[in-house]
Amino acid sequence: MARLKALPWHPATRGAIGQLLARQIHALLLHGPAGIGKLNLALDIAEELLCEQRGADGSSCGRCVGCTLIGADTHPDLRIVRPDALAELDGRSGQDEEGGAAELKAGASAGESRARASREIRIEQIRELSEWVTLSTHRGGPRVIVMEPAESLNAPAANALLKVLEEPPPRTLFLLISHDLSDTLPTLRSRCVLVRVPMPPFEAAGRWLEQQAIEQPQRRLIEAGGAPLAAAEAERGGLAADLRERLLALLRKGARLKPAELVAAVPRDVPVAGAVALFQRWGWDFLALSLAGSVRYYPDEMAALPQLGNQWQLTEVCAWLAELRTARSYADHPLNAKLVIEGMLLSYLRSINGS
Repeated sequence: MARLKALPWHPATRGAIGQLLARQIHALLLHGPAGIGKLNLALDIAEELLCEQRGADGSSCGRCVGCTLIGADTHPDLRIVRPDALAELDGRSGQDEEGGAAELKAGASAGESRARASREIRIEQIRELSEWVTLSTHRGGPRVIVMEPAESLNAPAANALLKVLEEPPPRTLFLLISHDLSDTLPTLRSRCVLVRVPMPPFEAAGRWLEQQAIEQPQRRLIEAGGAPLAAAEAERGGLAADLRERLLALLRKGARLKPAELVAAVPRDVPVAGAVALFQRWGWDFLALSLAGSVRYYPDEMAALPQLGNQWQLTEVCAWLAELRTARSYADHPLNAKLVIEGMLLSYLRSINGS
């Protein structure tokens, strides 16, 4: 699995996890904001445990058979359990012949469309996992299960996993990942040791983005709420700079926005998720400015946002944001991207005009 190794803001958390593993803890729940590399951290820990020639400090060698298998996504004693939809979005394959490190997918065929892929971790995946942990390890060492996100477990799958966690197999480590701890079942939290993965310092995250050749890293980082991986993903798969500016120009016009302008400004292949995220940040900044006198995402728009205040009522802002949340939920596969974004902009205009 292609991944980012040894992210520079993780050493303190990795040290804390190392102390827990020395106490033979069998289940950890890594929680924190999305986009800060919790999955990468979990895979780093897995590599250290499965390395067959670890250094004196416990670090992985990167050269042994275990490290090579992890690098090739084929380590037979590592399981990564995720919803099918996440695996498809990442462009990753299903399980290999030996049941290596690729995601456990509940029998989904390669021809299934993304629309049919489950957004939940299903009981079939946990049942297969339960059978796997009863077998001897292939390499004669420990085994590791990485599960992400823990809040995507549906009720039957969660109940099945609880039974496994209550009687954990020997030399088996569960590394669960949650982007929203409040959405994770309390019974699941109670069977794991919670490890909070903090947001990286802004300066360190900015330097890392610069090293990844991300343009305007500080702005990207602000728009991503301080999450560097989310900022990098937005740069690579989000809005081009000229399109971003065009959409912001439409938002700045407020009540002066003309429906006819949208046809020329919004391209046919507009990235829906990126555009909706931009609209959401605009609305959140307006609320923050109105209620607290500050903005988070678009400090350069401090002159434009107050001009909307005379007409845009807070109740209408919240209603528009609710529409955007709905649009975000089907952003991965809209029927017509241009019509979706034009519709959101028309709704924005109506919310300002009170119609």
